[in-house]
Amino acid sequence: MKVVFLKDEEGDVFAYFPFEEWCNGTMSCYAHIGQHSACHPFYAKKCKEAKKVDFQPLLNELISIGYNDLEIISKKQAKYFYDYLAQ
Repeated sequence: MKVVFLKDEEGDVFAYFPFEEWCNGTMSCYAHIGQHSACHPFYAKKCKEAKKVDFQPLLNELISIGYNDLEIISKKQAKYFYDYLAQ
């Protein structure tokens, strides 16, 4: 499962799954607080890519709950992310 780790304006890190549609044009995401949720691609686009030192604890949490098939990609590699915004 492809994942991009992003950091919002407040500095909170979350996992964004650009190929996993949640509903109504939103994509799946996961954070320490709130856990699974929806994230609109426009919001994800505004966020910065998180550094490994920042996302490692969240990655460890995801692995501990069964996400053993994660493929960490960059925002640039999330082609669907940009194709969706162009629609």
